[in-house]
Amino acid sequence: MSKTIKTKTTVGARCNVPLHRRTVLIADDEPEIIKFLHSIFVKEGYRVISVRNGRDALKRVKKGGIDLAILDVIMPVMSGMETLRELQKMAPRLPVIVVTGYGDLQSAREAMLLGARDYVTKPFDVSFMKATVRQTLRKRAASTLASVGSPPCGG
Repeated sequence: MSKTIKTKTTVGARCNVPLHRRTVLIADDEPEIIKFLHSIFVKEGYRVISVRNGRDALKRVKKGGIDLAILDVIMPVMSGMETLRELQKMAPRLPVIVVTGYGDLQSAREAMLLGARDYVTKPFDVSFMKATVRQTLRKRAASTLASVGSPPCGG
């Protein structure tokens, strides 16, 4: 008789999914930015989900299946910083990249202290943004694997 062992999956812990099939959540109130980022990451093979504010981002992350979140700093309903703060409570291992058109040292510092993996100012270079997402997902996969002692997966 065999036993089935159930394990609890944490939000964002999907190391068995290849990097190019990971799900990226984009939270930005500017439709042009959402459309632009969506186009870039779909072409890279990612699944992309977009929302227009921080509250909707939290609702979507709560459902599960998100591997990385990209948050704009200034959004209606709930700012990117407030969203980041809540995400750190809800899904502390979920990597977050903060983007803003109003970058300053103070907000960059705050984002990093709140747990953002990176801080990118608009307008950004497409190659840089793709590389940032790819590297962040690789680091996330590596840290997940190291914490459970499994061989590398995905990529």
